[in-house]
Amino acid sequence: MILPFRMYGHQLVFYKYNENLSIELSDLRSLLQKNKNKTILFLYMDYFGIKAISDSELLELKQANNNIVFIHDSTHTFLNSTKTIFKPDYILASARKWINIPDGGLLWCNRKLKNQSFTNDTSFAYKRLEAQQLRHSFFNTGDKTLKTQYRTIFSTVSDIIDNDPMPSRMTSYSFEILKKTDFETIKKIRQNNASVLINILSSSQRIQVLQISSSVSNLYVPFLVDNRNNVQDKLNKIGIFNTIIWPISKEQKEACENAKYVEKHMLAAPCDQRYTIDDMKYIGQEIVRVVNEE
Repeated sequence: MILPFRMYGHQLVFYKYNENLSIELSDLRSLLQKNKNKTILFLYMDYFGIKAISDSELLELKQANNNIVFIHDSTHTFLNSTKTIFKPDYILASARKWINIPDGGLLWCNRKLKNQSFTNDTSFAYKRLEAQQLRHSFFNTGDKTLKTQYRTIFSTVSDIIDNDPMPSRMTSYSFEILKKTDFETIKKIRQNNASVLINILSSSQRIQVLQISSSVSNLYVPFLVDNRNNVQDKLNKIGIFNTIIWPISKEQKEACENAKYVEKHMLAAPCDQRYTIDDMKYIGQEIVRVVNEE
């Protein structure tokens, strides 16, 4: 999320988040005031369906500051989008977080794009597709050499786009899959799965579930635990893989203690359409067991 702005030479300024993952408005207003003579690209995201900033607050900011370009990353919520009063200048989302495609993002514009140049380089997409196919073969055969191969590709393939400042078009391969995807079915499965996980994880006093409702996101089900790395390692050993969604830089940690705390303690349980309700019950119960024994 950060690298593209660095690549284009923008100065990065990090605002603070509250414990509930909403933006600390007093800090944001202070930063906007300090930079009132500059054009500001304001990027915000509703993590796990938790509203980062209300429509009324966004309208207030827009009315008070004519130098802000509003960019909403809706990756966590675009399947559960609701009508809003405020219209940001740009809305973006990563489609490959939700379905098994090698590349692809979505961009809605309420403001003209300054530069509409794109590269047709497909090397990133088809290298990721190769890794996905190897992973599928590993799950079918158990051949550990395949596991080493696909994990190596996944760990290095992002270098292809990280070193190229030009945006790429979605490949026709991913676009055709995207067109044929039944998102309503995906949404329903994920909602049911997340509901089961949230209920089970909430039964442990040693687990803080961040997502309050299964109707708002379901990219994953995020939760906070002590000894996060130990918990993740023990779950990995029994085949339950909980994602550490994003590492953050020293600069970000210094800007926001809450972000630092969440990054240190958070895991995200899978709830996607590959899993059944019985899978969710098993995963949830094992997470609770491991955390309670920790």
